[in-house]
Amino acid sequence: MAQLGRVLCIITGASRGLGRAIAKEMAQQVKPKSVFVLVARSGDALRDLETELTESDLEVRCLVLDLSSMDAPETVVQTAKEAFSPDIEHVMLFNNAGAIGDVSRFSRSFTSMAEVNSYLSFNVSSALCLTAGVLQAFPKQSGLRRCVVNISSLCALKPFSSWVLYCTGKAARDMMFKVLAEEEPDVRVLNYAPGPLDTEMLTFARNNSGDLGVKNSISQMFDEGKVLTCEATCAKLMKLLLEDKYTSGDHIDVYDV
Repeated sequence: MAQLGRVLCIITGASRGLGRAIAKEMAQQVKPKSVFVLVARSGDALRDLETELTESDLEVRCLVLDLSSMDAPETVVQTAKEAFSPDIEHVMLFNNAGAIGDVSRFSRSFTSMAEVNSYLSFNVSSALCLTAGVLQAFPKQSGLRRCVVNISSLCALKPFSSWVLYCTGKAARDMMFKVLAEEEPDVRVLNYAPGPLDTEMLTFARNNSGDLGVKNSISQMFDEGKVLTCEATCAKLMKLLLEDKYTSGDHIDVYDV
C-alpha cells in the first residue's frame, strides 16, 4: 500500500458524522506534523475534534464557516496556504459538507428560485469554488501529490422521489469531479458513495421524506441493521486511497470496495 505521507488535509463538514470519522481515520494514516484544516458550521463540535487530533502530533486549524457564504471558499484556501510548509508531500481535499434539503416535498413544489439557488450554492457551487481555489493555491509541482475526494451518493445515479434537491446536487457534483479528472490528469479524483449511514441526516430523511416508499425503505434498513457506521465506510475509503488503484474520476460505491 502507498503511504499518504505528510499531508495538508482539508475536510469540509468535519464536525460530525462522516466528516468527523474521516478526520480521525486520516490522523492514523498520515505522518506526524501533518496539517488538518477542518471546516464546519458547528464550532463546539469542531473544537472537540481539534482537541482529539492535536494529541496525534498534528497541526489543526479550525474554521467555523457556512460554505454557502460568498467568501467562505477563499477563507478556507487562505488558511490552507498559511498552514502549508515545504515538507508537505500531499494535499488532500475532502468535499464532504452537504445538506439533504427539503425531502418532504415533490419537484412540482419548488417554484422559488431563491430556495433552489440557496441549496445549490451550499451543495454544488461551494465545492467547485473551493476545489478550484485549492488547486490554484497548490499547483502541479515535483514532489507534491494532490487528491480530491467528493463524498457522493447512490442518489447521484438513481432518482429518489421527493429528494429532487439532494439527487440533483449529488449528480452535479459527480459530473463536476469527472470533468476535473479529465482536465487535471495529475490530480487523483474520487467520487466515493459511502452508503446509508447511521447519521442525523438519514434519521431526518426517515422521518421527513414525502414519498412513503422511500420513507419505508429507510425504516426497513434501520430495522434490518443494514445502515452502516461512519467508521465502517471510512475504513473502505481509506483502503481505496491507500491502495491508489482506482481510475481517477470514478464513482465508487462502498459495496464495491
